[in-house]
Amino acid sequence: MTLVLNTLESGDCSEQIKALFANKNEEIEIVNTADLKIIHCMGCNNCWLKTPGICSIKDDYEIILKKLVGAENFWVVADTKFGFIDYRGKQVLDRVVPMLNMYIEIRDGWERHQLRYHAINFGVIYKGNGNRELLEEWSMRVARNMAGKSLGVIALDAQQARANANVDVFESATDTAPEIAMGTAATPGECAAPLPQHILILNGSPRIKKNSNTNKIIQAFAEGLEEAGITHKLYSLSNHAEWDEAREAFMTNDNIIIALPLFVECTPSLLLEFLSTLPTERKRPAKLSFILHSGFDEGHQLRLGEKFLKSLPAQLGCTYGGVLVKGGSFMLRDRENNYIKKMTDKILASYAKMGLSFARNGNFMTPEAQKFTGPEKNPWIARLLFNLIFKRIVKKNFERIAQKWGCTRPLDDKPYLIQQK
Repeated sequence: MTLVLNTLESGDCSEQIKALFANKNEEIEIVNTADLKIIHCMGCNNCWLKTPGICSIKDDYEIILKKLVGAENFWVVADTKFGFIDYRGKQVLDRVVPMLNMYIEIRDGWERHQLRYHAINFGVIYKGNGNRELLEEWSMRVARNMAGKSLGVIALDAQQARANANVDVFESATDTAPEIAMGTAATPGECAAPLPQHILILNGSPRIKKNSNTNKIIQAFAEGLEEAGITHKLYSLSNHAEWDEAREAFMTNDNIIIALPLFVECTPSLLLEFLSTLPTERKRPAKLSFILHSGFDEGHQLRLGEKFLKSLPAQLGCTYGGVLVKGGSFMLRDRENNYIKKMTDKILASYAKMGLSFARNGNFMTPEAQKFTGPEKNPWIARLLFNLIFKRIVKKNFERIAQKWGCTRPLDDKPYLIQQK
């Protein structure tokens, strides 16, 4: 069965979408999500550690999860924004997390979460000015996370697809200074720019502030800023009551950092929605930098997210200040165990040092920031040891957390498979 989620407003292009599958010898189900109530993933991890396989958000997405259990192919139809799918399209992908479970394995050489049910192939159908290369890489990464293959990327607008073949959405960030776009150096002009005295920081995580790993990272980073005499103002986008003030601050501050976790290989849908509501013209010039983190500790897991973030400043009327990339952040929220507390204290101390580095350099385009990521990919011996030894330790640790959270079912439970039977 092939499931197609049409996230276009009011089910736009429904007939055109049906025509794409008219000659397919397979069962096709098209769901217009405009008819459903679906909200952003909150990153609560309940679907992994408290109610395995069942999302804690009680909206219409459960309908989609039950359909995915019976699907082999999965397409998302979405409009585009910033060269990527818009927040409505990303929203339905961020909520797919219950299809995986909390246990970690090495699959195709990458650290992955185990499948809860079965492999699913994935593809993207997009409308508007999407960057095809970015979308193809994203589709491939999402498919691999679900142990499937990429079904490819299809543009609904054929004329736009031809234009995309000749225009690079990252062009404005790379034409004049490739070394800046890659985050390896600063130009003389950047070095001569005055160092920041005040930083606006946006927490782009959808998780509430008190449970947010991102918030803990920001607090540690801010310690470094404060040591250098730099002040900051923080807004958490998980609190919609702060959005109006955060928008005004974004448009009027000249040095901005957005900190965010990796969500399904790119930015959380909540952050995409906020960015799409910003005014089109800035009130003053600004430098925009990012802190991107992930639970997995390998640098290459975050590179597509980094690539997308590099394209954002120019599209938001800002200059680019680099992306600070770091994995291994999952355990920051659980610090009761003495061993984990020591390990996470070390991680947070390293962010404090990077706050001091940012205060001194004004960007994340320094050798120090490059080294901060750590290993791009764990060596084969580390992957071997993980499979032989550490996999069991990590599994037991997750089970300990689940028990503390009141979980009463196995973490690899298959609730919707049972219901189907």
